[in-house]
Amino acid sequence: MIFAGAVSASFLLYLAIGVIAGRKVRTKSDYFVAGRRAPTLLVTGSLVASFLSTVAFMGEVGFAYDGYPILMLVLTPLNASGYVLGVLLFGRYLRRSEALTVPEFFGRRFGSRGLQAVAGVTVVIGIGAYLIAVTQGASLVISGILDIPFEVALPLIWLVYTAFTFFSGSPGVLLTDTVMFFVFVTAGVAGMGYLIWSAGGPGAAAQRLTDLPAKPGMLSWHGVLEGDAAQFGSAAEALIWAITLGIVWMTIVAVSPWQSSRYLMAKDEHTAIRSGLTAMLTMLVLYVFLMLGGAAINLFNPAVSPSETAFIWAAENVLPLGIGVLVIVGIAAAALSSASTFLSLIGFSVVHDIAPALRRGTAAAATDGGVRASRVVMLATGAVVLGITFVAPPAVLTIGYFAATLFAASWGPIAVLSIYSDRVTRRGAIFGMVSGFVVAFALQGLVEFGGLSMPVWADPVLLSFVISLLGVLVGSATERPDPAGIAFRRSLRQVPEAERSRVKLRRTSRYLLGAVPCAVLLAGLLVFLYYVPVAQS
Repeated sequence: MIFAGAVSASFLLYLAIGVIAGRKVRTKSDYFVAGRRAPTLLVTGSLVASFLSTVAFMGEVGFAYDGYPILMLVLTPLNASGYVLGVLLFGRYLRRSEALTVPEFFGRRFGSRGLQAVAGVTVVIGIGAYLIAVTQGASLVISGILDIPFEVALPLIWLVYTAFTFFSGSPGVLLTDTVMFFVFVTAGVAGMGYLIWSAGGPGAAAQRLTDLPAKPGMLSWHGVLEGDAAQFGSAAEALIWAITLGIVWMTIVAVSPWQSSRYLMAKDEHTAIRSGLTAMLTMLVLYVFLMLGGAAINLFNPAVSPSETAFIWAAENVLPLGIGVLVIVGIAAAALSSASTFLSLIGFSVVHDIAPALRRGTAAAATDGGVRASRVVMLATGAVVLGITFVAPPAVLTIGYFAATLFAASWGPIAVLSIYSDRVTRRGAIFGMVSGFVVAFALQGLVEFGGLSMPVWADPVLLSFVISLLGVLVGSATERPDPAGIAFRRSLRQVPEAERSRVKLRRTSRYLLGAVPCAVLLAGLLVFLYYVPVAQS
């Protein structure tokens, strides 16, 4: 009853924030990019909140519980570095473009309404699939907490995230994301920290996990390699998987629409850079607790099934009531934050990127009635997601990974080349984006849902990335680059005078200098929580 009351109260809080924020929306810029006035705290909160969802707190914690906590920590630095690489190599230029959506940026860069529409279609399909995954995860959580059927929890979750996103657009998403960010980061650190200490502290927990007969090798860097539940046949295979997936997710964090679009809302370029750096450090610290704590749940119950519910089981059965409530509310918040971001992006892209290409008219047609039309699209999208999620079997981690990796293949090459090359043409960008998306969709879909087995070195996303590059080369070889597109790219490379402020530069430098001791402290934390205990066991 207490869990249900806390979750219900949090839902009401998010709805209230959405309604209040919605009252301040006056223009399309307000609704789409929060008027480009967001400070570092809000951008950081939204970056992390829109990335972390039930995929992290259920799927990846379940992966750690299954015997692969250190392997997840091997790929996490690659993954998290996408924030800094993304904002420096792509995000700050994206913000300079003053586009309302990332697909609009691609359209303006290559002088092609068609490319803008193609990018918009990939947003709808890819993010729509991801929205199904996080809606599934949130509904499973609420179903268990409130002790109601999944079929009842699903429309409840849909109603909550649709309502506050519908009313407020990006301003509400930024505010609720940041509130949720504090909730689930605190829940992750406090909850997992308590589990480790309750297991006897890092040393005793490491000793007991090392000797756990059901999952031998759990605390080895490669994880469990023996038994029917082993997911890798060798340490080399596990390492290749971790590096490959780390690079893929680094690309996703750097250029995916639900991450890079946050920089469009920043009040200036320095805010975007500071936010990317802060988000990276937050992710690194949080994942240390999530992965090591996820493994420690085995010491209380090594037979939680499905493993994706391990953290929820711990919150209800091991943690003190206050921390348990915080964890449950935090997991629900992680799901809602991602869902609201995804829903808003779909609505924006349909109205701003796809619809104008489907009708004749001037460029002004792209700006007519954007707020109202986006709200209608959000409702329609929600209805489709609701229907699919009703019939789709639960697969939070599988669907989430499938949807997210589509953007690494289709957007990765185009995003980088759009900033650093004059030779890429409109046709090359379209060929690259379409070929990468289609091949990734087909291959990754067959692997995840069709039973296709591929060598770990031939990851579908890497193959699709290569195909996308070939598409860019072939398409660009058949036409000349657009002079207007080249001029636009070169204008983005010029640092605006407002960004040269010494005050802003000094403040950003302090963030960069502060990251050094943070990295040292994080390394010390890992030595204390993992290396020394395992070495002594």
